[in-house]
Amino acid sequence: MVEIDGVLKVVMGRSNEMVRMMQILRLAVVFGATFAVSASMADDAGVVVERILDRLEARGKTVSEIDCEVVYRVTDLISDDVRKNTGRVLFRKMEPNPQFLVTFEKTVFDGQVNLKKSWHLFDGRFLFEASQRSRSIIKRDVAPPGTELDLFSIDKAPFPMPFGQKKAEILKHFDVRLGECGKDAPADTDRLVCTPKAGSKLAADYSVMEFFVSRKLSLPVRIVMTDKPGDKIITADFPNLSDGNLNTGLDVGRFKLPDETRTYTPATE
Repeated sequence: MVEIDGVLKVVMGRSNEMVRMMQILRLAVVFGATFAVSASMADDAGVVVERILDRLEARGKTVSEIDCEVVYRVTDLISDDVRKNTGRVLFRKMEPNPQFLVTFEKTVFDGQVNLKKSWHLFDGRFLFEASQRSRSIIKRDVAPPGTELDLFSIDKAPFPMPFGQKKAEILKHFDVRLGECGKDAPADTDRLVCTPKAGSKLAADYSVMEFFVSRKLSLPVRIVMTDKPGDKIITADFPNLSDGNLNTGLDVGRFKLPDETRTYTPATE
């Protein structure tokens, strides 16, 4: 896949929960109904989240293959630099672990266009990262024999693969709430704001992740991640994801690195 210098991140407006609760309690003293209404609204939002997660899992059971475009942006909030990578994602459900290949074909940074490609390939056991620019390749054994891998745990992929996730896996890794979709959100989506649980591998890297779930497809069409320091935002968009990109009978031979990478120099970290 691609050579990426960043990680998805999202800037989330975070309110002071303690102050908010104090305000609610004060109002409740005077207007007893106010707190009940607020609690009811929270309960309703929780029900909506549960339904969205149920839809995600149900749809995941019907999707065995995905072949779509990806636009990957890393925004540095300190320097205001934006690195944009465009390419393609191939995903194939397999047992015990799925396979995916992310190919970045173009990078735009600081007004310069770079057409050197990069690849991220997960073959069910090994995760490969190859760069045409550096002519190097890294191979990581992330799922030894007998390992059933949770895709959220692959920390060297450009972004967590959002397809085929089970509701229980999402709730295992995140505290999830319903967020509002701004004017720049993908059309007809629900926004799930996911805070990595304390002590998890994701919590070490990210402060928050957002999944914009298509109401029509019941699949994420955008992921936004904010890194732990809060100075970078990583966004992955799947702009042409549709029913036409699903279960198309992908050739198994497409899930491999190009022949040129055989001459690349093995790299270490």
